[in-house]
Amino acid sequence: MSKIVYYDHATSPITFGFFFVLYYLAIPSVLVLWYARSYSYISKRNFMLKRLLTYLLVAFFVTSLSAYKLTSIYLYLHSPSQGALCLTSSCVVSSDPVRRYGLDTAGLERAGLPSFGLMTVYRVYDVASDKELGLPTRINYLVVVRALLLVPAVEVIAYNVSGRDITGKKNFYVVWPRSPGSVLEDSFGVRFTVLVFSGKGGSVGT
Repeated sequence: MSKIVYYDHATSPITFGFFFVLYYLAIPSVLVLWYARSYSYISKRNFMLKRLLTYLLVAFFVTSLSAYKLTSIYLYLHSPSQGALCLTSSCVVSSDPVRRYGLDTAGLERAGLPSFGLMTVYRVYDVASDKELGLPTRINYLVVVRALLLVPAVEVIAYNVSGRDITGKKNFYVVWPRSPGSVLEDSFGVRFTVLVFSGKGGSVGT
């Protein structure tokens, strides 16, 4: 668990549980629905592929939004400030997590930014536990989470920060059915958990 984790950024069990269920069950649910509604056709070797495609597109949209929200919940716990919602690259450059910490916008643009999409920008700055050894490890990034919507995945773009400079960038994807927390752990090399606040105290879940 993080040494300076932002406990006041904990989520509620209802919020986390809602998006968790949507993330894992949207695609299986529409497959069951398609099969149940199309069984009489399928038995005659008419697979109703147009109906299946329509259902899957809706499921992919819901799954991508859910992954986007879950990934954001994990990152927000390690962010000193709330994420900034953006739709364009220019918004990312002028967003509060960039301006508040005086990050080098020219370096950010040189590193490359997503042109458009549903995005949230986080300043991820914390001391977390190394995934392998459990030793305290500082994480210092500007992170953009982008929902892909037409596929069951989200893109995560992490910019290394040193002082005010952008010193590197890595892109990775949270793709269904992998856990967003597990993908973050593998990509950043530290343990990511989610803190759920029940109203009487906090409890950590993964």
